[in-house]
Amino acid sequence: MHSSGDLQEDGSTESSLVQSIHIIQVLDCLADPEKIRVVAELSDNIKDVMPYLATLLPRAGYNDEAAILSLVREGRLITVYPHMITLAKALDEDDAREVLEWLRTLINEAHARRGELKPCVGRRHVPRILDIYRLLPGGNCRRCGEATCMAFAARLVVGEARLQACQRLTEEGFARNRTLLAEWLGEEPV
Repeated sequence: MHSSGDLQEDGSTESSLVQSIHIIQVLDCLADPEKIRVVAELSDNIKDVMPYLATLLPRAGYNDEAAILSLVREGRLITVYPHMITLAKALDEDDAREVLEWLRTLINEAHARRGELKPCVGRRHVPRILDIYRLLPGGNCRRCGEATCMAFAARLVVGEARLQACQRLTEEGFARNRTLLAEWLGEEPV
């Protein structure tokens, strides 16, 4: 018999909420024919933990009433429901398993920390590329490493770039924009 918190064969602990996530369907990806999409089933219902998971994922869209969380991680499109996860644009099944294991670990962290985290309630929209673009200084200066401000905005939305890369945001006159962008993207202000 294990005491509470002992490691199980799968590396989880008895106090973990989600013991496993199993891929139940592998399909062609509609967004990219070179990739796959998967449907996975959670071993446990996470509805009560979802507001805390949303807190740990500040860039995720979240609807508390519908219990749906959606995010983009390294180009992969992820939607979390209380019993199921859909994942699109995975490279292959091994890649999908890695993303699902990352998510399982994060769900269990949210469960373990729910006493200290402030739950996200209501509805939180994911900022769109145009929303981000409108707050950038503009001018396509390329100091961020991108050819255009629109390209930089797209990389910010999917988490592939950081606000600090835009040097012009530190210029006088962009304080409000910096604050809004940092809040939307879950980053420290530049």
